[in-house]
Amino acid sequence: MRYAEPGLEAGVPLDHIDFDAPDLLRQMADAFHRRHEELYTYSLRDQEAVLVNARVAVIGDLPALPQEAALPPRPDARPTAVRQIYLGAWREVPIYAFDDLAAGQVVDGPALIESATTSLLLRPNDRAQTTAFGWLDIQIASP
Repeated sequence: MRYAEPGLEAGVPLDHIDFDAPDLLRQMADAFHRRHEELYTYSLRDQEAVLVNARVAVIGDLPALPQEAALPPRPDARPTAVRQIYLGAWREVPIYAFDDLAAGQVVDGPALIESATTSLLLRPNDRAQTTAFGWLDIQIASP
């Protein structure tokens, strides 16, 4: 939480708060003012407290752990392109689409594996293998 004006944020434990109470927001603001004073030696009770983000932990019993779906059987993916990259010298390396990799497929470095959210560089002698569930197990070569 923090005050409305940009400034110092403070993590505020709320485990003592009654979330069903009619004055829930006041309890949360009071907890923030107390925590701010503990951390920064002052509070500004006349200013609005802003909830920036919340972290929630839940403990409970599940009848069974959810299982990820295994990748469907398919042939190993081929590189979608090649690219020049600098690894001490310019090298042409294959590029693989992460979503196209088959279960059990091994990609030896140097190579690039690209997805919508990230790019993975495998340096020379690194190795990536796709798990049955579509994750990558990566072995980094010794220096």
